Amino acid sequence: MPTELIAKAVVHGSMKSLVSNPVTGTTKGVSMWYERSRLLGENFLNEQALLNPAYARGANIEEGLDLVGLPKPLPGKVDLLVDGAEFFPALYRSVDGAKEQIDSQVFIFDNDDVATDFANRLRKRSEDVKCRVLMDRLGSIGAWWTPPSEPLPDGFIPPSSMPHYLKKNSQVKARMSQNPWLVADHSKLIMIDRKEAYLGGMNIGREYRYTWHDLMVRVTGPITTELQNRFEHSWKLQSFLGDFRSFLYRDKKPDLASTEAAHFPIRILRTKPERTEVEEAILVAIRMSRREIFLQNSYVTSELLLRELISARKRGVEVNFIYPVQNDSKLLDSANRRFAATLLEHGCRIYAYPKFSHVKAVMVDDWVCLGSANLDGLSMRINGELNIAYSHKKSAQELRRRVFEEDMRRSK
Repeated sequence: MPTELIAKAVVHGSMKSLVSNPVTGTTKGVSMWYERSRLLGENFLNEQALLNPAYARGANIEEGLDLVGLPKPLPGKVDLLVDGAEFFPALYRSVDGAKEQIDSQVFIFDNDDVATDFANRLRKRSEDVKCRVLMDRLGSIGAWWTPPSEPLPDGFIPPSSMPHYLKKNSQVKARMSQNPWLVADHSKLIMIDRKEAYLGGMNIGREYRYTWHDLMVRVTGPITTELQNRFEHSWKLQSFLGDFRSFLYRDKKPDLASTEAAHFPIRILRTKPERTEVEEAILVAIRMSRREIFLQNSYVTSELLLRELISARKRGVEVNFIYPVQNDSKLLDSANRRFAATLLEHGCRIYAYPKFSHVKAVMVDDWVCLGSANLDGLSMRINGELNIAYSHKKSAQELRRRVFEEDMRRSK
């Protein structure tokens, strides 16, 4: 992506935020500079001071997370969707069956054949149901400028602008989230009729459908009301006078009376200005670990995370780290290898996955955290992220069996 386009997007986003988002834009800028300075000094920080010590009074991880003030869990159910072969057909069925509305938020809405096919599905459905699409400006434009890793179908011509393509001759409403201060929204969330949610690591594009190893989940139950609230705020913030419109929106309350026997408590975790919930939850969970830790991520640079994992291993906790042999970033590939080598020196188990894995999942004992967040400074402190976390033995064991153990078996 040309440097001038990046600069233009950042300047455009920063100027627009002064008008539409004076409060959140300023907060984002201040938070970004603070967190970047904190990242620069991470090697010299006392990690003990970064965690609220209240967690230590908890009898288990969930109690520890409650004690440090993280969002309370809500009832719901999680279905794992491993790789594009499971996610995209499930998503298409949900889109085809929608009765009222389809809301999509992604970091990248590419302009390849897979993305345009999904766009066409939304354009068709917009004749009958409300369709809204929110994509990150830098993430999406960067993808449009990146040459495809494999040939596209003969005769296919990529649209120059996916928002324009989505809106052309349809009722789809499409917006691009701005990038003031070079801050992106890396979240992925697709809502169907306010009752069904898809979230995880996948964007809309060919590599997610066919090439990369990745993970999404389908979430149902009362918790989807709160996920819909998150989309509404994100959508309104990207409109004219976005701060004001978001402020006026009143969150809907989950219908707890609709809780079913199959539902279990699920916690929504965000990274956004002044909120580093994903990082805090993972660090607390690792510090409270008793038996085993599994991590799989393609972008891992957190020094604090590295220290916590080494400390856990010294306590006798088994630590397993899976990273991809192939990476779409040479810089982060080097960081991953250094992270893995350091863990190996301290007795942790390291697995090099044979192709590119975009999975973003952590499992500590029977506690699970997964979603859009990487294990680097951008995801932990700066960019917008959306994860869920839960302690449910049956679901945790399914993740262990279908993702961690299967990927360790395939790894070197």
